[in-house]
Amino acid sequence: MSELGPDWDPRLTVHAVEELSDGRLLATLGGVQLECQLPSGTRAWAVPDEEGGREIAVARDENSAWVSLARPDRHARRPQSVVRLSLADGAEVDQAAPSGYVSLSRAADGDPLLAPSGYRIRGVPVAAKCPFHIRHASRAWFLSYVKKEGARRYRPGIPWVAAAELKPGGGSDRPTEATEADGPRLFPYSWVPDEEHLGGPGVEAADGSLIHAGTVFRQRRQPGDSFVVRRDASDGTPRWVFRTDSNATALDTDATTAFISYDDGDIVALDVDDGTVLWRHHLTLGNVTAIPTALTVAQPGRLLIGTRDGRILICTRHRPDPGRLWPVSGSVGEARH
Repeated sequence: MSELGPDWDPRLTVHAVEELSDGRLLATLGGVQLECQLPSGTRAWAVPDEEGGREIAVARDENSAWVSLARPDRHARRPQSVVRLSLADGAEVDQAAPSGYVSLSRAADGDPLLAPSGYRIRGVPVAAKCPFHIRHASRAWFLSYVKKEGARRYRPGIPWVAAAELKPGGGSDRPTEATEADGPRLFPYSWVPDEEHLGGPGVEAADGSLIHAGTVFRQRRQPGDSFVVRRDASDGTPRWVFRTDSNATALDTDATTAFISYDDGDIVALDVDDGTVLWRHHLTLGNVTAIPTALTVAQPGRLLIGTRDGRILICTRHRPDPGRLWPVSGSVGEARH
C-alpha cells in the first residue's frame, strides 16, 4: 500500500472526471462540488463546498449534471445530498434527498442512478469505506449484508452482491433510487470460502457481467490481496482474476480493454475477455510519481486521469508503443482553493 506522504492535501484530490462533447472537462474535488474547465485548460467556474463532490452523472443534453456530495460520518443522521448543477455556470437547479448513503452513476440508458452504498447500525446509515460502485449498469448493483451469527453489533455482516431492476425516474432526468428491498441477493461478494472481500470500483460489461476491483480483508496484508475480477452476473463465478499488491483507485472500460489506476501510480490495461495484461505504465510528471485517483474512458484509447494533487491529465496511447501512455495536454487545470 502506498503512502500519501506529508505533502498530500485532501482538498486537492480529484474524485471524478468527465468530458463533454464540446471538449469541456468536469471534475469533483475535495472542497469543490463541481468545476468546469474549458478545452484550453482555463477554469470556467467552480462551486465550493465544505467536503466536496464525488460522483458525476451528466444529463443526456449536457446542460446539467447530477453530483453526489461527500458527507463525513458525523453527519450520518442527515440525508446525503445529491444536487443537479447547470453546466453553464454551476448554479444549483435541483436536488434529491436519498433515503441513505448512495453511489451515483450514469446508467447504461443514460439516466442518473442511485444505488445503496453503505450499511446501517441501529437504523443510522454508515458510509461505506470501500464502496462497491458499478458504472454503465443496466441494473442497480450494490452490496447487501447478511448478519453473521455471533458477530458484534457494529459489524455489518457478510456482503452479498444484489441487483435491482431500474425503475422509472422522477421525470426531467431526475435520478431513480434503488433500495435494498428492490433487489434480491444473487451471490456472495467473496468467491473464496472463508475469505472476506472489501468493495471497489467496477463496470457492467456489455453482456451483463461485472468487472470490478476489490481487496481481501486481513489483519495483515499479503501479496496479491488486491484484485480485479470479471464475474458472471448469474452466480458470480469468476471468468478471470488479476491480482496486485496495490489498491485500485478507479476503473473504467471500453469495448476491449479494462483500465485500472492504482495508489502506487500505476495504470494497467487488461484484456476484458481473458484478463491478460496488455500494458502497464507508471504515471509520472517529470520525475515525480503522480497518484491517480480518478479515471474515465472518454473515447477508445483516450483516458482522463485525475490525481491526488489536483491535476487532470488527458492521456492517449502512443501509436509506436501501445504499452505507454503520454499526456496530451500535461496538467489541464491545477485545482486551486
